[in-house]
Amino acid sequence: MRLASLGLALLCTSVVSLSATAQFPPEIRGRVVDRSSGAGLAGATITVAGGTRRVMTDADGRFVLRGLVPGERELTVRAFGYLPIQVSTHVANGRVEHLVVALDPLPALLEPMVIEGTQTGQVVGLTELDRFTIERSGARDLGDLLDGIPGLTVIRRGGPGSPAVAAMRGGQGDDVLVLLDGVSINSPLTGEADLSTVGTQSLERVRVLRGAQSARYGGRAMTGVIVVETRTSAAPELGLSVGRGGLGEQSAAFHAGGSTGKGRGLSANVGGEWRTVDGDFAYAVPEVRGGGRAVRENADASLLNLSGTGVWQGSRVRLAGHLDGFAASRGMPGSVVQPSLGGRQTQRRLAGGLSVEGFAGEWLVFGRMDGQVQHAAFRDSSPPGGAPFHARTRVTSWQTELGTEVRVGRFSIVSGTDVRGRWFDASTLTADAPTAQTEWGSWLSLRTGWVLSDGWVAEVSSGARVDWNSLVPTLVLSPRVSASLGGRRISLRLSVGSAFSPPSLADQFFHEGVFAQPNPELRPERVRAEVQGELGWSDVPLLGARVSGRLSGYVADVNGMILWFPDFRFVWRPDNFDVRRRGVELETTIRLPVVGGELRGSFGQSLVEYEGPVLSGQVVYRPVTSARIEAAATIAGLRSGVRGRYTGRRRTVAGSRLNTLPDYWVVDLQFDRPIRFGGWSTDLSFRIDNVFNESAFLLVDFPGPGRTWRVGLRLRTGGSPPRGGSSDHSISR
Repeated sequence: MRLASLGLALLCTSVVSLSATAQFPPEIRGRVVDRSSGAGLAGATITVAGGTRRVMTDADGRFVLRGLVPGERELTVRAFGYLPIQVSTHVANGRVEHLVVALDPLPALLEPMVIEGTQTGQVVGLTELDRFTIERSGARDLGDLLDGIPGLTVIRRGGPGSPAVAAMRGGQGDDVLVLLDGVSINSPLTGEADLSTVGTQSLERVRVLRGAQSARYGGRAMTGVIVVETRTSAAPELGLSVGRGGLGEQSAAFHAGGSTGKGRGLSANVGGEWRTVDGDFAYAVPEVRGGGRAVRENADASLLNLSGTGVWQGSRVRLAGHLDGFAASRGMPGSVVQPSLGGRQTQRRLAGGLSVEGFAGEWLVFGRMDGQVQHAAFRDSSPPGGAPFHARTRVTSWQTELGTEVRVGRFSIVSGTDVRGRWFDASTLTADAPTAQTEWGSWLSLRTGWVLSDGWVAEVSSGARVDWNSLVPTLVLSPRVSASLGGRRISLRLSVGSAFSPPSLADQFFHEGVFAQPNPELRPERVRAEVQGELGWSDVPLLGARVSGRLSGYVADVNGMILWFPDFRFVWRPDNFDVRRRGVELETTIRLPVVGGELRGSFGQSLVEYEGPVLSGQVVYRPVTSARIEAAATIAGLRSGVRGRYTGRRRTVAGSRLNTLPDYWVVDLQFDRPIRFGGWSTDLSFRIDNVFNESAFLLVDFPGPGRTWRVGLRLRTGGSPPRGGSSDHSISR
């Protein structure tokens, strides 16, 4: 607990303008935020029409206009790197008008082919993808969308439609917490989240937070958190899309939204996405498995996503509800050495909940309650090894959260508590496995900032969370402290934090099999002190180009990482091992206005090494080096892009360089043609993945599909205004 003395942890939550009883003369109190992230914009200027009054926002984006003449007032809001907008409001004697003004970033000269969002706020290791970026990426599911983000590896055991798991910075798949509309989609049994179960058509925003995040999110957030939000826009919109691709892939999706008023009242959004793929493909058998060619059969998949949200927005209260559903039927083709022609799996997930936030005097109070039911079945009447099986799992879970936020002078104070419960009915677990689990967590955070000279902003935050788990016998304290210094073009950020991840039920209580045993004595994985540093630069002029990017580094030793190894009897079982993790990540974007192009590049190096007397070297299947290069251009209305992804060599045997998997490049091409007619906009797209048909094996026994292609058509009418800017008069936490 070396960080306990450092105090409290960062909570990346925007603070809305606080309501208060106004005194004569009238006032306008408000906050200026980035529309895509909700982060407050420091140094923004607010000018009253006629130039008679002008103020600047503080470190949290807040401002106060006093001494106004009653009546209609026109405000102009400007911030560096954002489109200016005008806001009309009415002020009256003895009243305080509260505004939240959302600004849109200046549009890029060129729309990138894939990818990651710009860095926002004062958060180390944050990548944010807005709806614009998600749509332009052409990604099928959340796994496709996140593949290639520095520090994140998507492990997919097959081709399109196959399960996909995210691992960050050399950690495990069950060390990453994935939240869909605030509800965890991590499996209660394995701890992993299947990214293929989340379609992209109804997504509004995805935030990837790398590094130790348990100080706010609790267990499973040891190496990072992926926060996924579906659409809640009040703008009327109707969208339809269809697609066709190689390996028998077909898809269709829709989205519709609307509201009863502008800014206030009721709004609703619904969406759905269906995708099917035959999935069988030929592949090159690795040399370590005998070489030659084979066909991966029984790899078909059919997936269906449905979602809906409803929001009622009042002047001081906001109510929201969500409903998300998923169903899938997939073949289980097995591995290269144990292929299966009869294995099948079915999955179903239904989640829903309600949330509320509003003002009680100077306090913002927020709460939510969610529930979820997950079903899964796995069967094979003639598996390649062992007896026939038909395993079933049903998990019912709920969670509730209550918190408050208040601003006292320069300090923003956030506190809250949450309780979660789960009930298990799984034939895959032993008779002595628990049938229920309860978790409780409570957190507190402080944040303060200063606007310095020449546009520089400094911010310091600290916080801590305490967690209790009915399956882990001790309380766990996770503190975190961070600081940042940012100017118009340069920013520096530093954080120190701790995190943990409890062992999964599958590791502790699965049925013993042939050469495989559970381990009920597993300890939680623990990062006691992760240090992250980051240097960022934005829109720096260089030889006629504009350059943005970031350079970050981290050090995070893991006590008790859970890894599988055979013992002296060649029986595989999970156990705790100490691991040292450290790495660097470099990202840069170069915009070339003269030639109308854009280049993006990233490089990552992650050393994840065993720390003990027996095992040494890089942990298996963790590439030390990865990189990505992208180029995009728009010529005569046709958007085109090329992306190359590099994956370095991976060990397959602990502590040995034998049978190391070779490095490889995968090159993708994408073309889009937008067309407008009447009130409709149309996008025609064509994409080729793995142009050079590279035999890409991230895992030795789960081959990739080689070259594939896709064509798509999207129709849309209405919707939010393009990146031209508008104002939101709403409560936003």
